[in-house]
Amino acid sequence: IRKPKVRLVYQEGKRAVVEVTIHEGRNRQVRRMCQAAGLEVARLKRIAEGQLRIGELKTGAWRYLEPKEIELLLKD
Repeated sequence: IRKPKVRLVYQEGKRAVVEVTIHEGRNRQVRRMCQAAGLEVARLKRIAEGQLRIGELKTGAWRYLEPKEIELLLKD
């Protein structure tokens, strides 16, 4: 089992933006991890799935994957 990685991106007072990297996403895993650390989650945003970066894709939107992106997903 690989441990999650947590990186502080920005902090102002009691508010902070952190980047969390997990290797196997369980239901509400990030929220539970934060709760266990005494942190309140205001918002979550997925920025990648495996090696595939989501980029500027709007919430609820989708697009077809390029062949190279499919290869990246199959490698993981």
